[in-house]
Amino acid sequence: MYDGPAQQFPQPPAAPAPPTPRRGSTGRTVVITAAATLAAYAAVAGVVGAVTLTAEEGMAGPEPEFAELPADPCAAASRSQLGAVSARMPSASFADERSTCSWHAEFSDGSPGHLSITFRLPLDSDREPQVDESAAEAEFEERRSELVDGSDGDYWTVEVLESRELDIADESVVSHVVESDEESGSRAEVLVRVGSVLVEVSASEPWEVRTGRADLTGDEDVLVDIAERAATSLE
Repeated sequence: MYDGPAQQFPQPPAAPAPPTPRRGSTGRTVVITAAATLAAYAAVAGVVGAVTLTAEEGMAGPEPEFAELPADPCAAASRSQLGAVSARMPSASFADERSTCSWHAEFSDGSPGHLSITFRLPLDSDREPQVDESAAEAEFEERRSELVDGSDGDYWTVEVLESRELDIADESVVSHVVESDEESGSRAEVLVRVGSVLVEVSASEPWEVRTGRADLTGDEDVLVDIAERAATSLE
């Protein structure tokens, strides 16, 4: 029996936290991270090694309550698309109204950040998800207005640097913004509506080290390509 000091093993890096939904989440959220998978592997095998999860391997969660939402949101991006922004350590998150996958990434200007894909349904007046195309149209227009015109609230502002309409699915737009509360952060987002489902693909600075100065325009084509692939997966 080994009587020496307790052995210490390095812990895997934390996966990016799934983005906080802009609207109230319903039900219990389930999170599946590559870091958790790696920690479990190390505990069982007694070793620490590298584990790479690709889009093809996926990170499927529990069967969604609504068939309109994918069980494996991480599969929405291809291997080459993830490689274009050095995406790694996927973290999948599931709630009644949404399926999300996030990665650590490094963008074309060298800025670190997060890549995120979210599929979500609109909520009704009781904040319950609904499969309703007209409700999705209304929520798309509300979010599109913020991405195109910006917003100026007491505690949260969105300054639009540039935006344009796209030709993906039913409706779509891409926007580059600076979001601010007490600090500012750069964000690029592609918003798509596919029937009753909204798809959001975004690149953003890490919340804890926001600068508002990241240039994400060089990554726009990758974000648009991912959004097209994600929308096609729903059709």
